Amino acid sequence: MIASGASTGGDLLVLLAVRLAGRSSLEKIKSLVEVLGGERLSVAAAVEAEVAMGRIRVRGQERRLSLTAGGEADLRGLLGVETDRVGRAELVTSYEAFLPINRRFLSAAARRDDMARRDVMVGLVAALRPVLDALAGRLARFSRYAKRLDRAVDRSVGDPAWLESPALDSIHTVWFELHEHLLATLGRDRTQER
Repeated sequence: MIASGASTGGDLLVLLAVRLAGRSSLEKIKSLVEVLGGERLSVAAAVEAEVAMGRIRVRGQERRLSLTAGGEADLRGLLGVETDRVGRAELVTSYEAFLPINRRFLSAAARRDDMARRDVMVGLVAALRPVLDALAGRLARFSRYAKRLDRAVDRSVGDPAWLESPALDSIHTVWFELHEHLLATLGRDRTQER
């Protein structure tokens, strides 16, 4: 198993990483498990164990990993237990504080002018800080989002690709992952957002 601090076990981090990454490579899953606070070294063995249990499937020659229906259900169960343990109401409060900031972020992402878009995104990253602090206070795996966003903001000064390139750990990439992480943690999907 993967060391995961206060989580319910390494299987949660591996399943969550696969969920957040979508159909991705083992290397991407290793990186994401590390970002979530786990140990990268034992991910391959943990993934193989999850494949053997039927919770993760491997597809194509690229060996892309994704959750099976059983893996999705097991992850929801693990996250539900964890969320109840750390305080569901407080996590929901953080999520609800995230939503209006997220709506403004989506509007900013649609802007064409890189400088105007960057200025708005930088302000929204700052506005998000109390939400991130509250989340990290409940679940340590949320603690690295602030640093990742700050790094992307810094790098976007000289390179607008750091605003939204999916090939980079850009502001948009990290923001999207945070949003998916919140949804997964609370057992929700985007259709339930107001």
